[in-house]
Amino acid sequence: MQLSSTMNSPLPPPPLSFDHDDIIGGSTGRRRRRNKNRNTNNPLHSIQSTIDNICTQLSNKLSQCNTQLRNNQLLPPPHILLPSVISGTLAFYATSFSSQYIQYKLLKLSTGTRPMVIPISVGVATVAMGSWMGHLAGLGTVAAAAATTANCTDRTSSSSRMQWNRRATPDFLEQCNSLLEEKILPKKDAACRTVHEMTRPMTIATNTNNNNNRRMQQERKEAWFHAARICIIGILTYKTLFRSNFMSLSPSSYTARGSFARKGIPIPKSSSRSSSMIPSSFNYATKSQREKLHQIGSRFGCHTCGSRLLFRSRRLLPNTTKKMIFHGDHIPPVSVAKQINNRWYNRKLGRTVAQRFYPQCTDCSNKQGGLLSRAVNAGHRNLHAAGGGSESHFHGWRMRVGHLTGGLVAVVSTVGVGNDDARWLGSSEEEEAEVLVHSSRDRIRSIQYWLEDLLYDAKRTMSNVWNGR
Repeated sequence: MQLSSTMNSPLPPPPLSFDHDDIIGGSTGRRRRRNKNRNTNNPLHSIQSTIDNICTQLSNKLSQCNTQLRNNQLLPPPHILLPSVISGTLAFYATSFSSQYIQYKLLKLSTGTRPMVIPISVGVATVAMGSWMGHLAGLGTVAAAAATTANCTDRTSSSSRMQWNRRATPDFLEQCNSLLEEKILPKKDAACRTVHEMTRPMTIATNTNNNNNRRMQQERKEAWFHAARICIIGILTYKTLFRSNFMSLSPSSYTARGSFARKGIPIPKSSSRSSSMIPSSFNYATKSQREKLHQIGSRFGCHTCGSRLLFRSRRLLPNTTKKMIFHGDHIPPVSVAKQINNRWYNRKLGRTVAQRFYPQCTDCSNKQGGLLSRAVNAGHRNLHAAGGGSESHFHGWRMRVGHLTGGLVAVVSTVGVGNDDARWLGSSEEEEAEVLVHSSRDRIRSIQYWLEDLLYDAKRTMSNVWNGR
């Protein structure tokens, strides 16, 4: 019995084999342990894992958005989406036009204003205000569309009444006007109520009676935080998605980089600071530079006015079959660079200003030359400011791709509104406005929470990398 139990018992595990260097702590064992620790605490691997984690979360979010798009749960209906984009874009355009007109007429600012933080700050404020106006325009559009959906039965009866009155009464124009008022006024009232409901808490006065009411304080705080979220989303969209410059919302200076300047060609210092200091001309650019300037100008237009000169007569480039429509503009201009280089501190330090070529149309080039000639003859001490202020180029009428920021903000802030119209039917007009406002605030707040979670995960992973975990 004892023998059989011994035979049926499992065999003992084989003895472990150790390397001689591992037992006595030789160089091979230390090297293996050191390589293992190095691979474990390698910061590059941790940073790569952080980036992979962020990419995974973004891909999951995009897949969720695609699923909602397929199920028609993310975007508004087509009859609301396009009007929201148009109204938000036009609201942003009107805000940028007003801001640029004030800079041109009252503040005398331009892209050449120094210090540069002034036009940049004005541009940031303009984008923030334009995003907020686009958000209000989108809300008003959704409210007007909801009022149209709710009054669809009344519209049918009104159209039939219009056909009967057309046959019965001679004063057809008056009846058409009254019918248009019946259709338009409800939409206008719904839009105004929603916008008023969104901005009402922001206008609550901070007197003693209101401060005693905590509910009003909380409502005012939530309204201002919502406005701040909208402005931040608009600024990020304008800068990252549309890759626009904040200084492009200021009037273009003729003696500095214009509002439409995107890419420039560096000029070597040996050729940019010549002894003769001859005024800038297209002929001083090399053949490769002229071809590159032609490509940049055809894509982005004149760096001062933004015109691509599509309908202007073109002349051939020297020794090529390509046509030239842009001049190579030295920025800063040669006379301005000469004045800056001749200042005593630049002469002591041996510094010279760096110049670049930018494409410029003939009209702007001629006006720049006239301004600089008059300023030089008048003995202007700061030629850099000669082309700014009231002499700058006002381009507020021109549409820009950055104006779509208002339309995108309007769509993001009204996502899903209108898909569930049943919850509005039977409710009062004030309740409909409150539903729209609270729904928009909840969506923007959810975007903020998602971004906070993403940044928190990245911060935690980076702290683990820093601590060597």
